[in-house]
Amino acid sequence: MELSYSENKNNFERYCFINVEISEDEMSATLTLISSSGGRTNLSLDDVLKELNKRGVVFGIDTDKINEMLKKGIYNTPVEIARGIEPKEGKDGEIVYHVEIYKELKPKITEDGRVDFHDLGFITNVKEGQLLAEIIPPEKGLPGKTVTGKILPAKDGKNVRLRQGKNVFLSDDGKYFYSAIDGHPVIDGERISVLPVMEIKGDVGPSTGDINFVGSVKVYGNIKSGYKIKAEGDIEVEGYVEAAELISGGKVFLKRGIRGMGKGMVKAAGDIVAKFAENCTLEAGKDVIVNEAIMHSLVSAGNKIEVKGKKGLLVGGSARAGKEIRANVIGSPMATVTIVEVGVNPEYKRRLYEINHELESVESNLAKIKTALDIIAKQVNKGIEVPERTDMIKRLRESEAELLEKKKALEEEKERLALLIETMTLAKISASDTVFPGVNIVIGNANMRLKDKYEHVTFYNHEGQIKSRPYERR
Repeated sequence: MELSYSENKNNFERYCFINVEISEDEMSATLTLISSSGGRTNLSLDDVLKELNKRGVVFGIDTDKINEMLKKGIYNTPVEIARGIEPKEGKDGEIVYHVEIYKELKPKITEDGRVDFHDLGFITNVKEGQLLAEIIPPEKGLPGKTVTGKILPAKDGKNVRLRQGKNVFLSDDGKYFYSAIDGHPVIDGERISVLPVMEIKGDVGPSTGDINFVGSVKVYGNIKSGYKIKAEGDIEVEGYVEAAELISGGKVFLKRGIRGMGKGMVKAAGDIVAKFAENCTLEAGKDVIVNEAIMHSLVSAGNKIEVKGKKGLLVGGSARAGKEIRANVIGSPMATVTIVEVGVNPEYKRRLYEINHELESVESNLAKIKTALDIIAKQVNKGIEVPERTDMIKRLRESEAELLEKKKALEEEKERLALLIETMTLAKISASDTVFPGVNIVIGNANMRLKDKYEHVTFYNHEGQIKSRPYERR
C-alpha cells in the first residue's frame, strides 16, 4: 500500500509516497520513501507512523531510524524500520553433583607396561549430612513478538529428575540432597542413594558363604570357585577371582583379574576394570577395561571394550561393544577364532522393546479411565445417581495423573535410547599392533572374516561394508 502527499510551492507540485513491506514471517518491516521530484517534502514522523499503523506494524518500530530518513532525505531506498523479537527457549534444568559420582577409572600405566593399582579411590566416601547434589530448576521460555503484534510462544525448559534413594534426605524445598549416613554414593537410574561398604578381610569362600549386600563390597582376599557376590553398589576385589559369580549394581574392580575356568561370570551395571580376564563371561553396562589380556572369554559392554598395557591382547571367544573395541593385538598367529563386534547394544534394543510395550499398556489404561469418566458424566447428565461418585472420580483422576507422568518418563527414555542407537553407526574396532587372520569383524549390519593380517589398523562401517584405515589414536 502507498500513501501520497502533495504540496504547492512556487507553482511546483511535488509528490511523496510511503511504501511499507512486511516480511512473510512478519518479523521485519521495511519502509521506502518515494519522492517524485527527488527533493525534500514536509512529510512528518507522525505521517509515517499513521501509515505503519494502517498497515498493522505496531511493534519494534525504530523511530530514530525513521527520523534519520526524513531529516537526511533518504528516498527511494528501502530501510528496515521495525524488527520483531524471536522467542527464546527456556534453559533445561540440570543436576549439579557436589561429590564424585561418575568416576573415570584410569589406572596409571608405568613405563614397563605394568599398572599401578594402588590408591585408585574406587569408592567415594561421604559423611553424614554432606551435600550430595542439587537440582537447578528449568527456566521459562521468553515469548517473541512479530512487528504486527502477534505473540510467538516459547518452549519452557525441561525438568530434570533425581529422586531420593536410600539413606538420603531432602531439603524442605526439594532441591538439595544430603547423605543421612557415612557411606558411598551411587546412582541407580534417576535415584541417588548412599550405601554402606562391607569389607571382607579374607577370602570369599567356605568361611563366608555367598555375599548378598545392599551396599558396596570390598574383598581383600580371593573369590573362590562356586561362590557368589551380589551387591547393589560396587564390588572391589584385591585378590584373584576364580570360577565365581559377581553381580554389581555399580562398578566392578578386579585388582588381580579373573580365571573363570569357563564358569566365572562378572556382571556390572557400570564399568568392569580388571588386570586380566581368562575363560570367563564379562557383562558391563558401560565399559570393560582390562590391562593385560582377554583370552577365550565372552565379553560385552554397552559402550567400549579396551585392552591396554604392554600385551593388550584380545584373543578367542567374542567381544561385543556398543561403540568401540580397542586393543594392541586381536587374534593370534594360530588363526584362533575371535569375534569382535561393535555398533549394536542388545540392552538398548531390549529396553526399547520393553518401553514400547509399556507405552501400549499405559495408553490402554488411560483409554479405560477416559471411558469410565465419560460414562459417569453421561449418567450424571441424565440424572442417574452414581454411588460414591466423588470418590470414584477422585481415584480415577489420581490414576490418570500417575499414568500421564509415567507416559512422559517413558517417552523421554525412548527418545534418549533412539539417539544412542543412532550414534552407534560411528562404531569402530582398532588395533595398535596386529589383527590376525581368523578374526571375524562385525560392525553394525556388516561383517568380514579376515584372511590376511592387518597392522596398525582401524576398521569401520562405510555404507554397509567393512573398511579399514590407519590406526586412529585418541
